Amino acid sequence: MPSDADNAATWPFSFTIRLPGDFVYRSKQVALFLQDDWHVADRVRLNLGLRYDLDTNLRANDFYAGILAAPAFAGLKNFISPDRGTDYKNLQPRLGATWDVRGNGTLVMRGAFGMYSTRNRPWFQVNSMSSLLGNNVTIFDSQLLRNYPSINAVLGGKTIQDYIAAGGTRAVFLVGDDSVLPTSFNGSGGFGWQLNQRSAIDVDYVHNYGTNQLGGRDLNLPPSGPIGGANARPVGGYSTVTVMQNFSKSWYDALETQFRTRFKHVDNLLVSYTLSRSFRDGVDFFGTPRGTQRTPHEVGYTETDQRHNLAISAATTLPGLIQISGIGKFISGSPLHDQAGVDLDGDGTVTNDRPSGLESSVGRRNVAESLQIINAFRASRGLPPIPASLLELDPFVSVDGRITKVVRVGGNRRLDLFFEGFNLTNHENFTPYSVNVNIVSSSFLVRNGARPARQLQWGARYVF
Repeated sequence: MPSDADNAATWPFSFTIRLPGDFVYRSKQVALFLQDDWHVADRVRLNLGLRYDLDTNLRANDFYAGILAAPAFAGLKNFISPDRGTDYKNLQPRLGATWDVRGNGTLVMRGAFGMYSTRNRPWFQVNSMSSLLGNNVTIFDSQLLRNYPSINAVLGGKTIQDYIAAGGTRAVFLVGDDSVLPTSFNGSGGFGWQLNQRSAIDVDYVHNYGTNQLGGRDLNLPPSGPIGGANARPVGGYSTVTVMQNFSKSWYDALETQFRTRFKHVDNLLVSYTLSRSFRDGVDFFGTPRGTQRTPHEVGYTETDQRHNLAISAATTLPGLIQISGIGKFISGSPLHDQAGVDLDGDGTVTNDRPSGLESSVGRRNVAESLQIINAFRASRGLPPIPASLLELDPFVSVDGRITKVVRVGGNRRLDLFFEGFNLTNHENFTPYSVNVNIVSSSFLVRNGARPARQLQWGARYVF
């Protein structure tokens, strides 16, 4: 809907603008690794490893010390301190083991465990430095926002510098005092079994627990209630003060299986199937704020969760140097993210706000209950209900094939003529990331994007 100064429904909820800053970022990253393979017995082998990572400027200590000493940034000491230290605890052991049960390689048991720290992305620190030195401004004043898209009018006819000098608030992004590198604990166990000369099967269970994962939290909020004149932000001169913290957690569990074989007229046949679950308590990005930040609730399946994942591929060679191959992929639909689309608790952000009782993604479980909560919330705002069909998850189905004719030219030279097709069944594979996730929208969960339809192509390749 076009912006209309006389229609408050068309005004933006907030507006952020930033000028570039002039700064230098330096950091030294140290990585040490030790590994050894140990034959404990004739049939047992251990793989032992130890890694250590250190980022000397993870918390941008020198930069923040200078900022805190500058009068222009008075008040930031309420959110960060000059005594920050760094993260020295990234010692990461790992252990793998294999057991050749029969001593001939036809049945092998295996297992592994490891602890892994994610390497720092200096983008986090650079983003903070830019927000502080680049005059970053976020405006929530509806009387100014009604003037959008005129940026000059939204700023009250002032430059960003003049807006701040006249008492306007700035928005900043900070790396927390106790920021550490995200860590994951990964374990797996399974076996590989050669059934006969032509067939083999692999089965593995995989578990991953991620902790200290990143997200943002606005620490410049009043204890309760909507932000306003009588309920101002605690530290004046600033609007949102987003501090990157390590509050997110994630879990991934999977049973992975694979069957390989070959038989008459089929050179190879591969069937892979994975049963999995991906779950999260937190947010999906380092600067993403928690919804209803005073009482956050972000528990639910991740947007990349895929319950069933089946892939079948095969290839064969026919007389006349003709090769035929194909692969089929059949994957369960992923849950759909949701958010209210309005600021439910007055904390100044709509991101990840959702009605009470509604999980961070819908469609995987408690579907009827989720639909009831969504439609009750829409009804409270005079909106019509959505049909249950919008909560049905969209599977991914694709069958691809290729025919190749080999023409011998002489010696080691040959000409490969091929014809291939993708998504031969022309299945409509929707793209979940293009779905409108705001519950109050008239197009909430309406699919508006899809991956390519059936594609056919031919070509030639000369090999020499």
